[in-house]
Amino acid sequence: MQTHTLLKTLVLILLLISKPAFAQSTADEEAILGTVDQFFTALAERNRQLLASISVQGSLNISTSINTGGDQRIRIQNYTQLLNNLSSDGPALLERYWNPTVLIQRDIAVFWAPYDFHVNGEFSHCGIDSFQLIKRDERWLLTNLSWTVERTGCAESPLGPPA
Repeated sequence: MQTHTLLKTLVLILLLISKPAFAQSTADEEAILGTVDQFFTALAERNRQLLASISVQGSLNISTSINTGGDQRIRIQNYTQLLNNLSSDGPALLERYWNPTVLIQRDIAVFWAPYDFHVNGEFSHCGIDSFQLIKRDERWLLTNLSWTVERTGCAESPLGPPA
C-alpha cells in the first residue's frame, strides 16, 4: 500500500514538472507556425519588408527539383537574392502547407511539411518544405529554407482547391 501511494505521488510530481515544459513547447510551436505563416504571407503579398523582418541576414534558400531529362537541379539563393526575387510586380503566388511537423530544442527549430504552390491561381507544383529557425530576442526567425519541387505525382491537397 505504501508503494502504491509513493508511486501516485511520484507520478503527480512528474506531471506537475512536465506541464510547464509542455506549455512552453506549445507556445513555441505556435510562434514558429506564426513565423512560417508570415513567410507565406510575404510571398503572397510580395512584401520584402515582412520577409526581411522574419529572416536572419545571411540565410540560405535551397530548392531541389528534377528536370524533364530526369536530372537533379539544385538552386541556391542567398538572403539578398531571395529578397530581390520578391519584386512588387509579378504573378500572384500562393503556397499552402498541411500536417506540419515542428521539432524544437531550446532556441533552434525545424519546420517540415508537405505543400502545394500556385501561380496566378494555377497549380504549379507540390513538395516538402524544410525550414530551420532560431529564437532571437524571444522571436522565431527563419535561418535556412529548403524545399523540393515536384511537378508530377502530387497527391491532391487535403486543403482542397485554393479559394
